[in-house]
Amino acid sequence: MFSQSSSSSSSSSHQKLKKHRWTREQLMRSLEILGPLVAPLPPDLPPSPPASRSNSPATSTVKRKHEFAHESDGAKRPRVNGLPERPLSNQQQHHRPPPPPQVHSSSAAVPSFNLRPEPSEDGEVREDTSALTPRGPAPAVLSTTVPVRRPRRGRPALAFFDEMHDLYHKYGRMLKYSGDARFWSTYPATHKEYRPLASPPPPNSPYHKHGGLIARLELVDALVCFTYSLWSRDFSRKSCFRETWSTIEAFLGWCKNKWMAEIDTIGDREKALLGLIWMIEGFIHGRKFYFSAKTVIEPEMERTWAKLKTEMAVLSKEAEKAEMNGTVGSAGQLSLGSQPTPPMLPSPASIAPANSANSTPMNSSASGTPNASSSSSATLTSSIPSRPAPPISTALPQQMHVLLPQTVKGQTASYNMVEAAAKATTTIGPVLAYSVKELSNGVMATGYCMDHAQRTLTLPILARHYPTTFARMMGSSLTAHEEHEPDIEDEEGELFWPGQCITGEGLGWVCLMGKAMIKEFGRDIGYVGLAGVVPKPAPGPISGDSSRHTSVHR
Repeated sequence: MFSQSSSSSSSSSHQKLKKHRWTREQLMRSLEILGPLVAPLPPDLPPSPPASRSNSPATSTVKRKHEFAHESDGAKRPRVNGLPERPLSNQQQHHRPPPPPQVHSSSAAVPSFNLRPEPSEDGEVREDTSALTPRGPAPAVLSTTVPVRRPRRGRPALAFFDEMHDLYHKYGRMLKYSGDARFWSTYPATHKEYRPLASPPPPNSPYHKHGGLIARLELVDALVCFTYSLWSRDFSRKSCFRETWSTIEAFLGWCKNKWMAEIDTIGDREKALLGLIWMIEGFIHGRKFYFSAKTVIEPEMERTWAKLKTEMAVLSKEAEKAEMNGTVGSAGQLSLGSQPTPPMLPSPASIAPANSANSTPMNSSASGTPNASSSSSATLTSSIPSRPAPPISTALPQQMHVLLPQTVKGQTASYNMVEAAAKATTTIGPVLAYSVKELSNGVMATGYCMDHAQRTLTLPILARHYPTTFARMMGSSLTAHEEHEPDIEDEEGELFWPGQCITGEGLGWVCLMGKAMIKEFGRDIGYVGLAGVVPKPAPGPISGDSSRHTSVHR
């Protein structure tokens, strides 16, 4: 029976489906209601403008009950993202959520993360990430050039620094003579300063092609040697010999002028060597004024200030005694003889009892008439003059007022005490005055030199034009107080970027960095340093015109 019922139900449903099957003509008539169908939009069509713009078509088929929601959405600025906006369709009109977009990404694609939140207010524009310049990779030299970490040798003995002083002083003289001689040989033969070399370099050799550049390179190399020589003696004795440093000033100016004359024709790599010269000069001035302030000016100023402070205390105490005796009135306070007449006492009528015969009837507080006794009290209070605050003396800076002794009442120094203390004087000797003047000149000269040095010599410039020297600094484990550790002739060891010249130290690091820059620059043009210098002729009898030429090389 069950099989018969199921067969009968299936046959009835089959009949219903067969009964409601549409013909082709009926389908075509139903499709005519939708109107003509247009071709689908191309996939490369740009996205349609947001609904908030004026040129967007108005949506007239939105239901009435959702009109408020659409108005509020239109007032906000739409989200801006990389996905194109989908055109309005029947699904959107019936508020069905659109299907999530399918993003096809390959494994090689790099995802882009935007940590900045999306714009949420009118007028806020999304950040244009395409306009941002991506940070480039680190210089390749940092990953390929690693400085060699030499074993720490500790602070050498005094004899070692004396040997370095003598050795590099000799090297400096050799390079200085060679640079001058080579520079004069680069002039035309008709020039009055032309002086030919006894053994000129062979044609087409680096020293023949780059004669002028190598001459300037030998001069700056000589400057580094001279500076390192003088620094070695200073550093070993923890002092600064100002008289010795004055012997390098003439040659430093000569070397700087030779490089400054070519400033318009050289590139940034050569200008960095000019910046090295400025840095050497700035650090020399910094070392001199620091040790001058430490060893000469500071002790003398302590003694001078102690005497001056004692004199100020004596004068301020005398001024206080004069105030107390009344001979000198303090500012803001009148002396006893100039005090104003005290105010009149109230009349007896105003203090008579209420039932007196000649008293004025007084109403209760409930009435609007004011109380007579309170009125007279207010009049008495207002008749007493208010005492103005004492002025503050400007004879001394405000921070110096606390240096003066306090008054007998434990208060800070009064006006007259400050005025008296400001008249204290003391004398300084010519040595201190000259030292202070030298200190002032040194500070100004240091600032001037370092300002010029940082224009052409910085860490980014080193990274671009002296990558090996830069990598030796960036990969260093040395500290600022280990100037004695590196070997100046080492081309692979660690270095350190010179610190602040205000400390009086760092000149050794400047010499080590300068020597590394010269070696790195010289490798590209065939410069070999001491191995290629012009030898100084042996002293012999001088006669004729040759005396004028050789006297300059002494």
